[in-house]
Amino acid sequence: MEFHDARTIAAYVRSVYKHAVRDSFYRNSLFLLVNMGFSTVTGFFFVIICAHLFSQQAFGYSTSLMGALGVATALSNLGMNRTMVRFLGRSENKSQDLVTKLLLTLGAAVLCGVGMSFFLRTFGIKHANSLTVVIFIATVLLMSVKNLFDNAFIAIRKSSGTLIESSLFSVTRLIFPIFVIGSGFIGIFSAQLAGAIVAIIVSVFLLTMKHGFEFRVKPSRESMEGKWQFAIGSYASDLIGGLPTSVLPIIVVAKLGPVPGALWYVAMQIINFLLMVSASINQAMFAEMANARGTITHFLKKASATMYGLLIPLAAAVFIFASFILRLFHGNYISAEHILRLMTIFALVGVANYITGSVLQLYRKVMYITVVNVLNAAVVIFYCLFFAHNLTGMALGWVYGEVVNFVLFVGGGIFVGVRHNFAMEDM
Repeated sequence: MEFHDARTIAAYVRSVYKHAVRDSFYRNSLFLLVNMGFSTVTGFFFVIICAHLFSQQAFGYSTSLMGALGVATALSNLGMNRTMVRFLGRSENKSQDLVTKLLLTLGAAVLCGVGMSFFLRTFGIKHANSLTVVIFIATVLLMSVKNLFDNAFIAIRKSSGTLIESSLFSVTRLIFPIFVIGSGFIGIFSAQLAGAIVAIIVSVFLLTMKHGFEFRVKPSRESMEGKWQFAIGSYASDLIGGLPTSVLPIIVVAKLGPVPGALWYVAMQIINFLLMVSASINQAMFAEMANARGTITHFLKKASATMYGLLIPLAAAVFIFASFILRLFHGNYISAEHILRLMTIFALVGVANYITGSVLQLYRKVMYITVVNVLNAAVVIFYCLFFAHNLTGMALGWVYGEVVNFVLFVGGGIFVGVRHNFAMEDM
Protein backbone atom coordinates (compact mmCIF):
# COMPACT_ATOMS: atom_id res chain seq x y z
CA MET A 1 0.00 0.00 0.00
CA GLU A 2 2.78 2.39 0.91
CA PHE A 3 4.62 1.54 -2.31
CA HIS A 4 1.46 2.25 -4.32
CA ASP A 5 0.97 5.58 -2.55
CA ALA A 6 4.57 6.54 -3.24
CA ARG A 7 4.14 5.76 -6.93
CA THR A 8 0.93 7.79 -7.02
CA ILE A 9 2.63 10.78 -5.43
CA ALA A 10 5.61 10.47 -7.80
CA ALA A 11 3.27 10.30 -10.79
CA TYR A 12 1.42 13.40 -9.56
CA VAL A 13 4.67 15.31 -9.07
CA ARG A 14 5.78 14.36 -12.60
CA SER A 15 2.48 15.51 -14.08
CA VAL A 16 2.68 18.85 -12.26
CA TYR A 17 6.25 19.30 -13.43
CA LYS A 18 5.37 18.52 -17.07
CA HIS A 19 2.44 20.93 -16.95
CA ALA A 20 4.65 23.68 -15.52
CA VAL A 21 7.34 23.10 -18.14
CA ARG A 22 4.83 23.19 -21.01
CA ASP A 23 3.10 26.32 -19.72
CA SER A 24 5.25 29.28 -20.80
CA PHE A 25 3.98 31.44 -17.93
CA TYR A 26 4.97 28.94 -15.24
CA ARG A 27 8.20 28.05 -17.06
CA ASN A 28 9.39 31.63 -17.41
CA SER A 29 8.15 32.51 -13.93
CA LEU A 30 10.22 29.62 -12.61
CA PHE A 31 13.35 30.81 -14.41
CA LEU A 32 12.86 34.36 -13.13
CA LEU A 33 12.16 33.18 -9.59
CA VAL A 34 15.25 30.97 -9.58
CA ASN A 35 17.22 33.93 -10.91
CA MET A 36 15.76 36.19 -8.24
CA GLY A 37 16.48 33.65 -5.51
CA PHE A 38 20.06 33.09 -6.64
CA SER A 39 20.66 36.83 -7.04
CA THR A 40 19.27 37.44 -3.56
CA VAL A 41 21.35 34.73 -1.91
CA THR A 42 24.54 35.92 -3.59
CA GLY A 43 23.52 39.49 -2.76
CA PHE A 44 23.31 38.60 0.93
CA PHE A 45 26.70 36.94 0.78
CA PHE A 46 28.03 39.99 -1.07
CA VAL A 47 26.89 42.22 1.78
CA ILE A 48 28.26 39.81 4.40
CA ILE A 49 31.64 39.65 2.65
CA CYS A 50 31.82 43.43 2.30
CA ALA A 51 30.73 43.91 5.92
CA HIS A 52 33.62 41.71 7.06
CA LEU A 53 36.28 42.95 4.63
CA PHE A 54 35.47 46.68 4.63
CA SER A 55 34.60 49.24 7.29
CA GLN A 56 30.97 50.12 7.92
CA GLN A 57 31.77 53.65 6.80
CA ALA A 58 33.17 52.44 3.46
CA PHE A 59 30.14 50.22 2.97
CA GLY A 60 27.84 53.14 3.76
CA TYR A 61 29.50 55.33 1.13
CA SER A 62 29.23 52.53 -1.43
CA THR A 63 25.47 52.30 -0.83
CA SER A 64 25.12 55.98 -1.68
CA LEU A 65 27.11 55.42 -4.88
CA MET A 66 24.90 52.44 -5.76
CA GLY A 67 21.86 54.62 -5.15
CA ALA A 68 23.27 57.14 -7.62
CA LEU A 69 23.85 54.26 -10.04
CA GLY A 70 20.19 53.28 -9.72
CA VAL A 71 19.08 56.83 -10.53
CA ALA A 72 21.44 57.07 -13.52
CA THR A 73 20.42 53.71 -15.03
CA ALA A 74 16.75 54.60 -14.56
CA LEU A 75 17.37 57.88 -16.41
CA SER A 76 19.19 56.01 -19.17
CA ASN A 77 16.34 53.57 -19.75
CA LEU A 78 14.14 55.91 -21.86
CA GLY A 79 11.30 53.42 -21.43
CA MET A 80 13.06 50.87 -23.64
CA ASN A 81 12.92 48.03 -21.11
CA ARG A 82 9.14 48.02 -20.77
CA THR A 83 8.67 48.78 -24.49
CA MET A 84 10.84 45.77 -25.27
CA VAL A 85 8.65 43.42 -23.25
CA ARG A 86 5.44 44.95 -24.62
CA PHE A 87 6.28 44.81 -28.36
CA LEU A 88 9.38 42.73 -29.19
CA GLY A 89 7.59 39.37 -28.99
CA ARG A 90 5.35 40.27 -31.95
CA SER A 91 7.99 42.14 -33.96
CA GLU A 92 8.79 40.98 -37.49
CA ASN A 93 12.34 42.34 -37.24
CA LYS A 94 13.49 41.62 -33.71
CA SER A 95 17.20 42.26 -34.40
CA GLN A 96 16.59 45.72 -35.77
CA ASP A 97 14.28 46.58 -32.90
CA LEU A 98 16.82 45.42 -30.32
CA VAL A 99 19.73 47.30 -31.94
CA THR A 100 17.66 50.49 -32.18
CA LYS A 101 16.75 50.36 -28.51
CA LEU A 102 20.32 49.45 -27.60
CA LEU A 103 21.77 52.54 -29.32
CA LEU A 104 19.15 54.81 -27.76
CA THR A 105 19.98 53.40 -24.32
CA LEU A 106 23.74 53.73 -24.86
CA GLY A 107 23.44 57.38 -25.85
CA ALA A 108 21.28 58.18 -22.85
CA ALA A 109 23.58 56.24 -20.50
CA VAL A 110 26.63 58.28 -21.53
CA LEU A 111 24.80 61.56 -20.93
CA CYS A 112 23.31 60.43 -17.62
CA GLY A 113 26.53 58.91 -16.32
CA VAL A 114 28.52 62.06 -17.04
CA GLY A 115 25.77 64.31 -15.70
CA MET A 116 25.32 62.39 -12.44
CA SER A 117 29.07 62.31 -11.83
CA PHE A 118 29.00 66.06 -11.11
CA PHE A 119 26.72 65.46 -8.12
CA LEU A 120 28.55 62.66 -6.34
CA ARG A 121 29.84 64.93 -3.59
CA THR A 122 26.30 66.25 -3.08
CA PHE A 123 25.20 62.66 -2.43
CA GLY A 124 27.51 62.47 0.56
CA ILE A 125 30.45 60.86 -1.29
CA LYS A 126 33.18 63.23 -0.13
CA HIS A 127 36.08 61.27 -1.61
CA ALA A 128 34.94 61.22 -5.25
CA ASN A 129 38.17 61.49 -7.29
CA SER A 130 38.70 61.04 -11.05
CA LEU A 131 38.96 57.25 -10.73
CA THR A 132 35.59 57.16 -8.94
CA VAL A 133 34.03 59.24 -11.73
CA VAL A 134 35.41 57.00 -14.52
CA ILE A 135 34.28 53.79 -12.81
CA PHE A 136 30.86 55.29 -12.09
CA ILE A 137 30.27 56.35 -15.72
CA ALA A 138 31.44 52.99 -17.08
CA THR A 139 29.17 51.15 -14.64
CA VAL A 140 26.15 53.25 -15.63
CA LEU A 141 26.84 52.47 -19.30
CA LEU A 142 27.22 48.72 -18.90
CA MET A 143 24.48 48.21 -16.31
CA SER A 144 22.03 50.00 -18.62
CA VAL A 145 22.93 47.59 -21.42
CA LYS A 146 22.67 44.59 -19.10
CA ASN A 147 19.18 45.64 -17.99
CA LEU A 148 18.09 45.98 -21.61
CA PHE A 149 19.31 42.46 -22.42
CA ASP A 150 17.50 41.14 -19.33
CA ASN A 151 14.24 42.39 -20.78
CA ALA A 152 15.04 41.13 -24.27
CA PHE A 153 15.08 37.55 -22.97
CA ILE A 154 11.84 38.13 -21.08
CA ALA A 155 10.18 39.67 -24.15
CA ILE A 156 10.85 36.61 -26.31
CA ARG A 157 9.77 34.39 -23.38
CA LYS A 158 13.20 32.79 -23.07
CA SER A 159 13.88 33.76 -19.47
CA SER A 160 16.47 31.00 -19.17
CA GLY A 161 18.82 33.52 -20.80
CA THR A 162 18.14 36.02 -18.03
CA LEU A 163 18.84 33.31 -15.47
CA ILE A 164 22.20 32.40 -17.04
CA GLU A 165 23.62 35.87 -17.53
CA SER A 166 22.29 37.28 -14.26
CA SER A 167 23.69 34.30 -12.34
CA LEU A 168 27.13 34.94 -13.79
CA PHE A 169 26.74 38.62 -12.93
CA SER A 170 25.91 37.70 -9.33
CA VAL A 171 28.82 35.26 -8.98
CA THR A 172 31.30 37.76 -10.42
CA ARG A 173 30.02 40.52 -8.13
CA LEU A 174 30.25 38.17 -5.15
CA ILE A 175 33.86 37.16 -5.75
CA PHE A 176 35.27 40.51 -6.90
CA PRO A 177 35.53 42.30 -3.48
CA ILE A 178 37.92 39.61 -2.23
CA PHE A 179 40.51 40.83 -4.74
CA VAL A 180 40.20 44.54 -3.89
CA ILE A 181 40.51 44.51 -0.09
CA GLY A 182 41.82 47.86 1.10
CA SER A 183 40.43 49.81 -1.86
CA GLY A 184 37.58 51.29 0.20
CA PHE A 185 34.09 52.00 -1.08
CA ILE A 186 35.17 52.14 -4.73
CA GLY A 187 36.28 48.51 -4.52
CA ILE A 188 32.81 47.48 -3.34
CA PHE A 189 31.15 49.50 -6.07
CA SER A 190 33.47 48.18 -8.80
CA ALA A 191 32.00 44.73 -8.29
CA GLN A 192 28.92 45.96 -10.19
CA LEU A 193 31.10 46.87 -13.17
CA ALA A 194 32.92 43.53 -13.20
CA GLY A 195 29.63 41.63 -13.07
CA ALA A 196 28.09 43.72 -15.86
CA ILE A 197 31.02 43.00 -18.21
CA VAL A 198 30.59 39.25 -17.79
CA ALA A 199 26.78 39.44 -18.12
CA ILE A 200 26.91 41.43 -21.36
CA ILE A 201 29.40 39.06 -23.00
CA VAL A 202 27.20 36.06 -22.15
CA SER A 203 24.00 37.86 -23.24
CA VAL A 204 25.40 38.73 -26.66
CA PHE A 205 26.54 35.14 -27.14
CA LEU A 206 23.13 33.70 -26.19
CA LEU A 207 21.11 36.19 -28.23
CA THR A 208 23.18 35.63 -31.37
CA MET A 209 24.01 31.93 -31.20
CA LYS A 210 20.87 30.55 -29.59
CA HIS A 211 18.07 32.97 -30.46
CA GLY A 212 19.14 34.22 -33.91
CA PHE A 213 19.65 37.91 -33.14
CA GLU A 214 21.99 39.91 -35.37
CA PHE A 215 23.78 42.97 -33.98
CA ARG A 216 25.22 44.19 -37.28
CA VAL A 217 21.90 45.45 -38.62
CA LYS A 218 21.26 49.17 -38.95
CA PRO A 219 18.95 50.90 -36.47
CA SER A 220 15.68 52.16 -37.87
CA ARG A 221 13.21 54.87 -37.01
CA GLU A 222 10.44 52.49 -38.03
CA SER A 223 11.34 50.32 -35.04
CA MET A 224 9.85 52.92 -32.74
CA GLU A 225 6.88 53.96 -34.88
CA GLY A 226 3.72 54.05 -32.80
CA LYS A 227 5.69 53.17 -29.68
CA TRP A 228 7.12 56.48 -28.53
CA GLN A 229 4.06 57.48 -26.53
CA PHE A 230 4.14 54.16 -24.70
CA ALA A 231 7.93 54.37 -24.24
CA ILE A 232 7.91 57.93 -22.90
CA GLY A 233 4.97 57.22 -20.62
CA SER A 234 6.63 54.05 -19.30
CA TYR A 235 9.91 55.93 -18.91
CA ALA A 236 8.31 58.66 -16.85
CA SER A 237 6.31 56.25 -14.67
CA ASP A 238 9.20 53.82 -14.10
CA LEU A 239 11.68 56.61 -13.46
CA ILE A 240 9.49 58.34 -10.93
CA GLY A 241 8.31 55.05 -9.44
CA GLY A 242 11.90 53.97 -8.85
CA LEU A 243 12.96 57.24 -7.25
CA PRO A 244 12.20 56.22 -3.63
CA THR A 245 14.31 53.06 -3.93
CA SER A 246 17.21 54.87 -5.62
CA VAL A 247 17.09 58.16 -3.74
CA LEU A 248 16.47 56.94 -0.18
CA PRO A 249 20.00 55.47 0.26
CA ILE A 250 21.37 58.83 -0.85
CA ILE A 251 19.10 60.74 1.55
CA VAL A 252 19.97 58.43 4.46
CA VAL A 253 23.73 58.84 3.95
CA ALA A 254 23.51 62.59 3.33
CA LYS A 255 21.17 63.22 6.29
CA LEU A 256 22.09 60.56 8.87
CA GLY A 257 25.60 59.48 7.85
CA PRO A 258 27.29 56.40 6.30
CA VAL A 259 26.64 54.00 9.21
CA PRO A 260 22.83 54.45 9.16
CA GLY A 261 23.18 54.22 5.37
CA ALA A 262 24.70 50.76 5.74
CA LEU A 263 21.88 49.70 8.10
CA TRP A 264 19.24 50.95 5.68
CA TYR A 265 20.87 49.20 2.73
CA VAL A 266 20.93 45.83 4.51
CA ALA A 267 17.26 46.12 5.54
CA MET A 268 16.24 47.15 2.03
CA GLN A 269 18.17 44.22 0.53
CA ILE A 270 15.91 41.89 2.49
CA ILE A 271 12.75 43.84 1.58
CA ASN A 272 13.81 43.90 -2.07
CA PHE A 273 14.06 40.13 -1.95
CA LEU A 274 10.40 39.95 -0.97
CA LEU A 275 9.41 42.49 -3.61
CA MET A 276 11.41 40.71 -6.29
CA VAL A 277 9.34 37.55 -5.77
CA SER A 278 6.32 39.50 -7.01
CA ALA A 279 8.32 41.39 -9.63
CA SER A 280 9.74 38.21 -11.18
CA ILE A 281 6.33 36.56 -11.57
CA ASN A 282 4.90 39.87 -12.74
CA GLN A 283 7.47 40.11 -15.55
CA ALA A 284 6.47 36.69 -16.85
CA MET A 285 2.78 37.59 -16.53
CA PHE A 286 3.21 40.84 -18.47
CA ALA A 287 5.07 39.12 -21.30
CA GLU A 288 2.29 36.50 -21.54
CA MET A 289 -0.47 39.12 -21.55
CA ALA A 290 1.35 41.21 -24.16
CA ASN A 291 1.36 38.21 -26.52
CA ALA A 292 -2.14 36.96 -25.64
CA ARG A 293 -5.38 37.01 -27.58
CA GLY A 294 -8.68 37.31 -25.78
CA THR A 295 -9.13 37.38 -22.01
CA ILE A 296 -6.25 37.93 -19.60
CA THR A 297 -8.08 36.99 -16.41
CA HIS A 298 -6.52 33.52 -16.22
CA PHE A 299 -3.06 35.10 -16.23
CA LEU A 300 -4.09 37.45 -13.43
CA LYS A 301 -5.47 34.58 -11.35
CA LYS A 302 -2.40 32.41 -11.83
CA ALA A 303 -0.04 35.28 -11.07
CA SER A 304 -1.97 36.38 -7.96
CA ALA A 305 -2.12 32.87 -6.52
CA THR A 306 1.56 32.26 -7.22
CA MET A 307 2.71 35.62 -5.81
CA TYR A 308 0.74 35.43 -2.57
CA GLY A 309 1.42 31.72 -2.18
CA LEU A 310 5.15 32.41 -2.15
CA LEU A 311 5.29 35.82 -0.51
CA ILE A 312 3.11 35.30 2.56
CA PRO A 313 5.22 32.50 4.11
CA LEU A 314 8.46 34.29 3.15
CA ALA A 315 7.29 37.55 4.75
CA ALA A 316 6.22 35.68 7.88
CA ALA A 317 9.65 34.05 8.10
CA VAL A 318 11.46 37.37 7.72
CA PHE A 319 9.25 39.00 10.37
CA ILE A 320 9.79 36.18 12.88
CA PHE A 321 13.51 35.66 12.27
CA ALA A 322 14.48 39.30 11.59
CA SER A 323 17.01 39.47 14.42
CA PHE A 324 18.62 36.17 13.43
CA ILE A 325 18.92 37.26 9.79
CA LEU A 326 20.56 40.56 10.71
CA ARG A 327 23.03 38.84 13.02
CA LEU A 328 24.49 37.16 9.93
CA PHE A 329 26.04 40.50 9.07
CA HIS A 330 29.13 41.81 10.81
CA GLY A 331 28.78 44.83 13.09
CA ASN A 332 25.66 46.37 14.63
CA TYR A 333 23.26 45.59 11.77
CA ILE A 334 20.86 44.19 14.37
CA SER A 335 19.91 47.86 14.92
CA ALA A 336 17.84 47.66 11.72
CA GLU A 337 15.53 44.99 13.19
CA HIS A 338 12.60 47.31 13.94
CA ILE A 339 12.48 48.93 10.49
CA LEU A 340 12.89 45.55 8.80
CA ARG A 341 9.82 44.14 10.57
CA LEU A 342 7.78 47.26 9.80
CA MET A 343 8.57 47.23 6.09
CA THR A 344 8.08 43.46 5.82
CA ILE A 345 4.40 43.84 6.68
CA PHE A 346 3.85 46.41 3.94
CA ALA A 347 5.85 44.45 1.37
CA LEU A 348 2.72 42.29 1.02
CA VAL A 349 0.95 45.35 -0.37
CA GLY A 350 3.37 45.31 -3.30
CA VAL A 351 1.72 42.18 -4.76
CA ALA A 352 -1.49 44.03 -5.59
CA ASN A 353 0.50 47.01 -6.83
CA TYR A 354 2.47 44.89 -9.30
CA ILE A 355 -0.59 43.11 -10.68
CA THR A 356 -2.83 46.14 -11.11
CA GLY A 357 0.11 48.23 -12.35
CA SER A 358 0.66 45.71 -15.15
CA VAL A 359 -3.01 45.84 -16.09
CA LEU A 360 -2.75 49.61 -16.41
CA GLN A 361 0.47 49.26 -18.41
CA LEU A 362 -1.08 46.70 -20.75
CA TYR A 363 -3.92 49.07 -21.64
CA ARG A 364 -1.40 51.90 -22.06
CA LYS A 365 -2.62 53.98 -19.13
CA VAL A 366 0.91 55.23 -18.67
CA MET A 367 -0.15 58.78 -17.83
CA TYR A 368 -2.20 57.53 -14.87
CA ILE A 369 0.70 55.35 -13.72
CA THR A 370 3.01 58.35 -13.96
CA VAL A 371 0.69 60.48 -11.84
CA VAL A 372 0.47 57.74 -9.19
CA ASN A 373 4.25 57.35 -9.13
CA VAL A 374 4.70 61.11 -8.83
CA LEU A 375 2.44 61.12 -5.78
CA ASN A 376 4.28 58.14 -4.31
CA ALA A 377 7.71 59.69 -4.85
CA ALA A 378 6.55 63.06 -3.53
CA VAL A 379 5.16 61.52 -0.34
CA VAL A 380 8.25 59.40 0.33
CA ILE A 381 10.92 61.96 -0.51
CA PHE A 382 9.12 64.93 1.11
CA TYR A 383 8.50 63.03 4.35
CA CYS A 384 12.04 61.66 4.54
CA LEU A 385 13.65 65.02 3.80
CA PHE A 386 11.62 67.13 6.21
CA PHE A 387 10.09 64.85 8.86
CA ALA A 388 12.35 61.81 9.20
CA HIS A 389 15.17 62.24 11.71
CA ASN A 390 16.15 58.59 12.13
CA LEU A 391 15.82 55.23 10.37
CA THR A 392 12.31 54.68 11.72
CA GLY A 393 11.22 57.93 10.11
CA MET A 394 12.76 56.84 6.80
CA ALA A 395 10.88 53.54 7.01
CA LEU A 396 7.60 55.33 7.73
CA GLY A 397 8.10 57.50 4.67
CA TRP A 398 8.54 54.37 2.55
CA VAL A 399 5.40 52.81 4.10
CA TYR A 400 3.27 55.89 3.37
CA GLY A 401 4.35 55.70 -0.26
CA GLU A 402 3.32 52.02 -0.49
CA VAL A 403 -0.13 52.88 0.89
CA VAL A 404 -0.58 55.62 -1.73
CA ASN A 405 0.38 53.19 -4.48
CA PHE A 406 -2.01 50.52 -3.18
CA VAL A 407 -5.05 52.78 -3.11
CA LEU A 408 -4.48 54.32 -6.53
CA PHE A 409 -3.08 51.32 -8.43
CA VAL A 410 -5.71 48.86 -7.23
CA GLY A 411 -8.55 51.31 -7.81
CA GLY A 412 -7.31 52.31 -11.27
CA GLY A 413 -6.43 48.75 -12.32
CA ILE A 414 -9.85 47.38 -11.41
CA PHE A 415 -11.64 50.25 -13.16
CA VAL A 416 -9.65 49.90 -16.40
CA GLY A 417 -9.82 46.11 -16.40
CA VAL A 418 -13.59 46.05 -15.95
CA ARG A 419 -14.00 48.70 -18.63
CA HIS A 420 -12.12 46.53 -21.13
CA ASN A 421 -13.65 43.30 -19.79
CA PHE A 422 -10.08 42.16 -19.08
CA ALA A 423 -9.69 41.36 -22.78
CA MET A 424 -6.52 41.83 -24.81
CA GLU A 425 -6.87 43.62 -28.10
CA ASP A 426 -4.40 44.30 -30.92
CA MET A 427 -3.11 47.54 -29.50
